[in-house]
Amino acid sequence: MNKQLVVVAILVAAGAVAAGLLAGTSSGAPKAQRTIGLVLPDPNGGDPLSAPVEQGANAAASALGDSLVIIPADGPAGMTSAVNSLVAQHAAAIAVNTDQGYGTVKQVLPALAQARAAGIPTLSYEQQFPGSVWVPQSTPQQYAQALADALASQMSKRGQFVIVACRPAETIVTAWLKAAKAYMGSHYPRMHRVGIVYGGTGNGAAGTLELRPLLKKYPHLRGLILLCPSESFTVPPQIVHAHKVGKLFSSGNGQDCPPLFSQLANNVRSGAEEVVCAGDPVNLGYLTVWAADHLAGGQAFTPGSYDVGGPVGSVTYQSLNEELPLGRPITITQANLTQYTG
Repeated sequence: MNKQLVVVAILVAAGAVAAGLLAGTSSGAPKAQRTIGLVLPDPNGGDPLSAPVEQGANAAASALGDSLVIIPADGPAGMTSAVNSLVAQHAAAIAVNTDQGYGTVKQVLPALAQARAAGIPTLSYEQQFPGSVWVPQSTPQQYAQALADALASQMSKRGQFVIVACRPAETIVTAWLKAAKAYMGSHYPRMHRVGIVYGGTGNGAAGTLELRPLLKKYPHLRGLILLCPSESFTVPPQIVHAHKVGKLFSSGNGQDCPPLFSQLANNVRSGAEEVVCAGDPVNLGYLTVWAADHLAGGQAFTPGSYDVGGPVGSVTYQSLNEELPLGRPITITQANLTQYTG
């Protein structure tokens, strides 16, 4: 799956966890310093999440009194070597970034299995590694709902809208589409979906949807939910060129953000689009290290709510996929744009 489409997860289970399983210990005894290993893509290679994730990870390690060992690594050989190095250093837990393609994931699995065999718990962000606790940014339902809410707020919760998906349809796009349809139907009765149309492949700025024929087909159209990055880049400029800003609104997929790509920032600045990010990558790094510390202390996760504290607050764990999503996608608007374009 292309990394620009990755915001993977499934519905989070409800329920509460016993107070004894919440963050921290009840005895008040001082905690021994633990070494937490973090394997992430080399930020010099252009990965947009590495720097903010590292920032949040360092903040969590400082708050928890842990020693954080960060190893930049790309590709299966580099990641495998990094995991083996952390095992040799007797890390208390190892967290790895998995957003490097299925082939890489498959080849690194044996090294992670060896780490667990040595008694070292493993975690993965932002995609899932089988056998590791999974820390994604938000679930498909949370993300689709954020896109829907962003459009509804611009449209004053009324009028006709279209959902724009992409081809070929990735599993995650199908999940977003299903969730958006259900959520809009139940939460915004004065908004009317008049169509579902398809644009490009979903990758980068390769959108193929032409706006004018769509407006001709739906002359009273007031909104577009742009599920894929492709049309999130290319449709808002068409709204500007058609002199429809303030009359036709859109909410779009911001890929790995914040910070935003300059073109998406221009779309927001023009008033033609609000962009939705899967979550705050700084908080993702914080949660990943917090979860690693939790597991390193011999505490398993069970379904329910956990108080992470710091900038994260409460999160909910689902045992079916060993999933601990950060939740709370970020919507970038004209009002808060400068906060996310640094």
